[in-house]
Amino acid sequence: MPLLHAACESNNGCVRRHNEDNYCCITEPEGFLFAAVADGVGGHAGGEIASFLCCHRLLLEWKNLIGANRELPDTLMPRFLLEAIQTANSDIVKVNFEQHRAMPMCTTVAAAVFTPQMVIAAHAGDSRIYCFQENRAVWQLTVDHTLRNELSERGEVPPDGGEPPANVISQAVGMRFKLRPEIHTYFRSPGDRYLLCSDGLTGALTDAEIGKAVEESRSPREATDNLIRATLRRGASDNVTVISIFPQY
Repeated sequence: MPLLHAACESNNGCVRRHNEDNYCCITEPEGFLFAAVADGVGGHAGGEIASFLCCHRLLLEWKNLIGANRELPDTLMPRFLLEAIQTANSDIVKVNFEQHRAMPMCTTVAAAVFTPQMVIAAHAGDSRIYCFQENRAVWQLTVDHTLRNELSERGEVPPDGGEPPANVISQAVGMRFKLRPEIHTYFRSPGDRYLLCSDGLTGALTDAEIGKAVEESRSPREATDNLIRATLRRGASDNVTVISIFPQY
């Protein structure tokens, strides 16, 4: 299985003064890649703090994991992601209780561990992880945790007959004392390309447009640049963060 390499970028967009997104990406140990995107929610820079705390905690937990284990079996990764995100949740809840009671903060997260054979994906909120396969299939590895999606899955209609806004998230890191992120494990194929992003990208571009940009790019740097530019050309009403991950030949 080829090694993976990544390119990351975050942009304020065309409207927001502050960037409440954060990301992290690390390619240690050899053959592994860990990446995460967090999109903060909360006024007065609270969202920026929440997303930073989340990514900072995930990086610390990954470094602790690889420092304490000579071998990293695939079966260890779902538990790692669960516990790392829950620890980040506790960090943000604690800061909310001590400093942000009047305006609590939280953050979405989409995180993935890429092993030599597998990808283990975890998320809470509406940041996404995609897989783009060589047959041009676009596969969303996450399902948005939004009020609209939850009502749709249950077949429920809001009392007023309308739809709730698409950006009303139903689960996030720091939103509640207890959090159980959604985690799934998938097999990798040699030619698969991956993308982690905040909803600033998916709110501006369709899955087909995102897939076309990834397919036509020769490198993860080119894919990330093309996606950020395309979002800005659409007006980029939100912060946008992209991590493109390609196999290295």
